[in-house]
Amino acid sequence: MASPGSKQRIPLSASLVTQSLVAFACLMGGVVLPVYNPEFQGITQTVLFACGGISVACAVVNAIFGRRITLMMARMGLRSRVVIPREGLVYLGMMLLLAVGGLVGHSNMLLLVFGLMAGPWVINGWFVYTTLRRVTVKRQARDRVMVGESVVVDVCAGNSKSWFTSHMLDVRDEIASMTATGVSLLGVGIVTIARLPAGEKRTGHYRIVFGKRGLYQLGPIRISSRFPLGIGERGQSVSGTQTLLIRPRIGRLRLDWLRRQQEQLESRQSQPIRKGVFDDEFHHIRELRAGDSPRSIHWRSSARRGQLMVQEFHQNRESELFVLLDLCEHPDFTDRDQELAVSAAATLCVSRTHGGSSGESMLAIAGHTAVCVQDNKPSRFANEALDALAICQPSKSPPLEIALQQLADAGVLHKSRGILITSRPEYCRLAVIQLCADMMPDAIDVMQRLTVVPAVESSLSEMVIFDDLSPLTQDSHGTDQAGVA
Repeated sequence: MASPGSKQRIPLSASLVTQSLVAFACLMGGVVLPVYNPEFQGITQTVLFACGGISVACAVVNAIFGRRITLMMARMGLRSRVVIPREGLVYLGMMLLLAVGGLVGHSNMLLLVFGLMAGPWVINGWFVYTTLRRVTVKRQARDRVMVGESVVVDVCAGNSKSWFTSHMLDVRDEIASMTATGVSLLGVGIVTIARLPAGEKRTGHYRIVFGKRGLYQLGPIRISSRFPLGIGERGQSVSGTQTLLIRPRIGRLRLDWLRRQQEQLESRQSQPIRKGVFDDEFHHIRELRAGDSPRSIHWRSSARRGQLMVQEFHQNRESELFVLLDLCEHPDFTDRDQELAVSAAATLCVSRTHGGSSGESMLAIAGHTAVCVQDNKPSRFANEALDALAICQPSKSPPLEIALQQLADAGVLHKSRGILITSRPEYCRLAVIQLCADMMPDAIDVMQRLTVVPAVESSLSEMVIFDDLSPLTQDSHGTDQAGVA
């Protein structure tokens, strides 16, 4: 893996090196040859100088606009590029010294050695060109994972040539973070395929562990080879990209916190006939007992049986729930507290899938924008909520009023129990009271069913348990690569 802070090898374009060498050779020939061979004076010397000047101009243009020209060629479908690594430059330098020494010193032995060195250079160029012909690369990876989980990215390379075996293929997959400001490169996943026979496929993989939630991009892929001598390299890019959604870490709700919530909710159900947070389900009709409410008497059954009968209900514990996450950015709201708040909201949403919950669930997020997720199917609600929480970001002025209005319009604010996670609890309490006072008469009842949790580690740790808190604020990622033989 090539991390952003590591020192990268800067490849030199083969066209730039070739143009520079041609310019040097022409100018050197125009200066040196007429001194030892008068027949090269006159028009021959002029032609050499002209060719050298043209080559110098081409090299300058290539050095300044080479990258733009390469991008234009990539858009046209010409993505192949030949570069000369450091070893190749040393090899070319040795060849150049031998050629100049042979010409200046009239040494046939040096020219013979120069010719012997030129042969491997040409052969290596043919190999690296043929190796990547008709080679395809595909990537396979999961599109959604959780913070701290290992993502295995499979890279499959296929060789559709009929007889030539490709060797030492170096596959590099870029890993970038996608934010509102743009795409920033984080690193490179590397897979090395040692041998790819004709007509066959080989699969390698590398692993990534993301330490921060958000949206990431894999690709484009660059496949290259320097086989067999390593003095020349050819690479080509595969433009296919894939997005990864890194969801927040999910913890476990504390049993004592759940018990307190349950006790509070049961204490609010002192009137059995009242419809509210819980919808009681009819169970059966039985005889009147001491302590039963007269309001539960079923008069038709009582008249039929000649004695007082009452309706018995079983309380439905799967209440409707809404979670409101307020992400207001200020100096006291640290990055760790932000990630803990998001993870706590994610834990609450996922807990609705446990035990076959059937109540209506809703998530409202006040961040850069107001986001609302609502579904009566717990599994689908959890997936949609985790996707929304993965990309939400804090804001200096989050639209809390819009999020509260969405809850009110959905009809859950005045009848459902709610969990409000916020970095400004007093402001949010006043905002809820003000909204309820403007829209509904039971503002006090709404506040009784609303649990406000301050978005600080001490308060959130009383509600949620995380097995490992270290990856929550880790801004980097790690990779582990593997190759196939």
